[in-house]
Amino acid sequence: MFAAYYVWYSTGSGPHGNWSGWGKSDRTTEISSAAYPLIGPYDSDDPEVVRWHIRLAKASGLSGFFVSSWGPGNWQKLPGLTEQAFEVVLRVAAEEKFHVALMDETAQFHGNFADVKRWAAAYLAKYKDSPAYLKIDGRPVYYVYQVSFDPKLTVQGFEELKKHVEQKVGPVYWLVDKISNAGDRLHIPGDWLGATGADGYACYGTFSNFREWRYEDLIGRYRAVVTEAHAAGLKMMLPVHPGHDNSRSRKEDVFIMPREDGRTLRGYLRAVRESGADYVLVTSWNEWPETTVIEPAATWADPYQYLKIIAEVNGVNFEKPAEPGRARGVRAREE
Repeated sequence: MFAAYYVWYSTGSGPHGNWSGWGKSDRTTEISSAAYPLIGPYDSDDPEVVRWHIRLAKASGLSGFFVSSWGPGNWQKLPGLTEQAFEVVLRVAAEEKFHVALMDETAQFHGNFADVKRWAAAYLAKYKDSPAYLKIDGRPVYYVYQVSFDPKLTVQGFEELKKHVEQKVGPVYWLVDKISNAGDRLHIPGDWLGATGADGYACYGTFSNFREWRYEDLIGRYRAVVTEAHAAGLKMMLPVHPGHDNSRSRKEDVFIMPREDGRTLRGYLRAVRESGADYVLVTSWNEWPETTVIEPAATWADPYQYLKIIAEVNGVNFEKPAEPGRARGVRAREE
């Protein structure tokens, strides 16, 4: 079980002196999220914050983070922030004996495919030998993200990407986000079930495909797509969500998936377990604008509620690590 982890955050009061990712320009008490971080808005390259996140993940039985990657990130207010932050995450993960891998979003959102190939090869060459970089079957894992209703990566494009990267760095374990709900049937597109060279397929979010979230609405879809993947000799990674609420970050296509005091997350966890999926992706650890987070939030009566549910399912006794000193400052402001 893994979690999607975002490193696009910075604050005006932090070392960068600029706000990024939080959606507000100059206030630490107002962000574009329906929940509020227990420790307040933070900088993604703050080692103290990263260490706390990793210790929390370990305490809940998670196996690692898939870290969102945007290449040099020239679209950001702070170009290169995600790259810089990933290096902090990788270093701290090595110290904490935790695993992380890249979740590449550039194949969906960047227009120059030559850049996508070049960045993938360069990053894997740079990071794959770290003891913290996730490996499956001895190969570094690389997750290629796609938006299911408007995917940009074709089979031919993926084969080109794989060939280019593996010529530079050797064998890679490829997880490709390829899912469709066309015809109200969750499935892997037919042209992707052939010999593309992917090791498995993934789905980041059900909410991009259908807007139902209870166990009874999930289990049939989940079983079907896992059966399809396994019949083709492929692995399958399916998502679990604690909820979704993007009402504070956008005016159109607002969708609220209620958390129902943890019942939504429990239903997803049951469905993914009974489906026979090979890997589970909690989406997300800290995607605050969509409020899909399991990171502790001051908004909830028990900030650690969702991590405790994850720990329970993973069969571990959740013991929270010491909070960063900044959490005390947040509570003081609220009081």
